Amino acid sequence: MKKIKYQLRQWRIALGKWILDKTKPMPDNIELKSVLFLRQDGKIGDYIVSSFVFRELKKYNPAIKIGVVCSDRSLFEKNPHIDTLYPVRRKHILDYIKVGFKLRKVRYDALIDPTVFVRNRDLLLIRLINARVNIGYLKQNYHLFNLNIDDQRLHFSEVYQTALMYLGLDNIDRQYDIPSDPQSVIEISQFLEKNQLTDYIAINFFGAPRSRRFVAEKIRLILADLRAKVADRKIVVLTYPAVTPMLKELIGADNNVYLYENTTSIYQSIELIRHANLVISPDTSVIHIASGFNKKIIAFYHRHDLGLANWGPKSEETTHIVCYQDNINEINPEDIRKEWLFE
Repeated sequence: MKKIKYQLRQWRIALGKWILDKTKPMPDNIELKSVLFLRQDGKIGDYIVSSFVFRELKKYNPAIKIGVVCSDRSLFEKNPHIDTLYPVRRKHILDYIKVGFKLRKVRYDALIDPTVFVRNRDLLLIRLINARVNIGYLKQNYHLFNLNIDDQRLHFSEVYQTALMYLGLDNIDRQYDIPSDPQSVIEISQFLEKNQLTDYIAINFFGAPRSRRFVAEKIRLILADLRAKVADRKIVVLTYPAVTPMLKELIGADNNVYLYENTTSIYQSIELIRHANLVISPDTSVIHIASGFNKKIIAFYHRHDLGLANWGPKSEETTHIVCYQDNINEINPEDIRKEWLFE
């Protein structure tokens, strides 16, 4: 059954490409007045890695109009360099069509879509938007993209940098812009002050895919091992509402392991990472936030060269990578070396 579904999906994609992927001629010249980014994936880590592009475009020309098609506004709406957001509901084709026709009237000069896998609804959206220039990543087999970035080993921050270079920018600063929320700043400052938390280790145990989530028993073992290695140094466990009860039970009455139980958004975790000395995490938004703050990092990555090349940490501080073959629970406490915790 899976094989049949896969084949039907491949046929559907091929048919959509045949219908929608039409040659788009490259304009002889273009005066760059507006740029549109397609970011309907809704991934926090992707936003962090690409956050510098909006700042750098405005630095190049403050009059440039920047738009973003997104499925989650929460991070983008706090960015002062973005002029207009165009929200769409993922997997809702009618939303894509409505937004596409709306953007067609605006007629952006350049559209940047760095996603590797393009679905039919994405092709339809790009066709409808009809920007003068479409910049894609690994789209050498697509006619709809005038310009293509074809180096598959680039870090995604470099993919975005290359897209900006295609538009005429140079001297691009790829330092991430990490967003903040005033209320979260106050809440976490009070939490840190109350518990006298300084020079602490922040650790995250969960990624988005199931293969990047530690199970409860492995979390217990890693925390016990860390406590033995760092003695009286304090540890803050990052959380989100769905896992907070489980983490609270695991931590119990340990006086040197802390949990901000009122975590409701990424902004509280951002503040906890901002004040940490060392961050430990799977390949997630947490790693990119820590990179943006130039923190010391211990990161867990799938043993897949391109995954690490495309999404690896970019901190200027010491970084250690621990790889696993298939599932993050293959990692054992002893894989986190004691000397790494005191560098």
